Amino acid sequence: MEFMTFIIYASIYIGLVATSFYVLTYISARKNKENLLEDYELPSVSVLIPAFNEEKSIEATMKSILASDYSSKKLEIIIIDNNSTDRTYMLAKKFAEDYKKNSGKVEVRVYIEKKKGKGNALNLGISKARNEIILTMDADTFVEPWSLKNLIKYFKDESVMCVSPAIVIHNPKNILQRIQYIEYVLGLFLRKTFAILNAVHITPGAFSAYRKSFFEKYGGYDVGNITEDLELAMRVQYYGYRIENSPEAPAYTIAPSKFSHLLKQRRRWYIGLMRNMWKYKRLLNPKYGDMGVFVLPIAWISIFFAVIITSYLFIKTLFDINDELLFLKSINFDLGSLANLSFYSIERFFFLLLTNPVFIFILLFLFVLGFYLFYASRKLGKVSGFAINLPLFFMFFAVLFGFWWIVSIIYVIFNRDVSWK
Repeated sequence: MEFMTFIIYASIYIGLVATSFYVLTYISARKNKENLLEDYELPSVSVLIPAFNEEKSIEATMKSILASDYSSKKLEIIIIDNNSTDRTYMLAKKFAEDYKKNSGKVEVRVYIEKKKGKGNALNLGISKARNEIILTMDADTFVEPWSLKNLIKYFKDESVMCVSPAIVIHNPKNILQRIQYIEYVLGLFLRKTFAILNAVHITPGAFSAYRKSFFEKYGGYDVGNITEDLELAMRVQYYGYRIENSPEAPAYTIAPSKFSHLLKQRRRWYIGLMRNMWKYKRLLNPKYGDMGVFVLPIAWISIFFAVIITSYLFIKTLFDINDELLFLKSINFDLGSLANLSFYSIERFFFLLLTNPVFIFILLFLFVLGFYLFYASRKLGKVSGFAINLPLFFMFFAVLFGFWWIVSIIYVIFNRDVSWK
């Protein structure tokens, strides 16, 4: 018990230190004027859209990027079908042909990559790309007209090899999507703060841009990697380049709506993170500045605490429920009365909550996270649903996060195979 008390309070302390550090980092840096490209300086861009069985969204994605206010003379779209078994290729090909007939100003080309895997599809796209900036876009992603321009503006600094966007959940409906919505919105602030610290180590494949010269010098995507975008981000950092973030470049992605689909996604992400972190373990080095001495160590310590605390709370809850039932039975409590049991449970919950010192720290976390959400609403301009989504996030995310990591660690320990899908 004393050990777990130490773990819980240590995790709270580290969490407060980390969140406060990130807030202070952002506040201290926000007065510095960012070095951005002017419109006339914007480079040419090749947008790569790998697709596997995306017939429901591929046309909407293509329309979304073609509606960009980027100069059509500096833009090309490349769709790479990766062995789809539905109508993805046919729809993409027809859309490209119709667009060309209607005097489309942007060149749209469609290819087939028979080698399985998103990495292979993207590598084919890179080989076909003619422009100096490579932008990868998932086939279920939608952007604002200004997103592309706001993303590419960050390439003025020659040391910047990649720019990540503001990823937002598109039209969340059920509980799981609403929880993910808040998770992604909170991530907007952290991603920007990591960019200030030169500590971005994850770039979303849904809408991130890279210099083509990096691929030419250090190779394309790692085709055997289940999180090829994460591996690429770590590779960029490993070779000493910068990764920027543009919170003014929103990209909307469709989140998993079923628990099984979400579990598969997070299992792949977390196992990929563990494998790539081992591959680039040298990033845990003072040579890499704040990323090596603070951001990555804190991230892994937080994951360790999440796994330990989730496991402990699950086991403790089972014992507590058993003890409560035995206690109620010993005083002849009327378990058959739902009203009595509900009232008693609510009363006990608030008594335990308000008398627990941890509750004070939770209030402090809420204040800091409120700052994160305020930042996101300022950048996106239309963050909504807090009244419903935020309580769901606080009730369920920590448990889900710990559970996802426990499952992922078990898969790694027993060397279980994990596919991209």
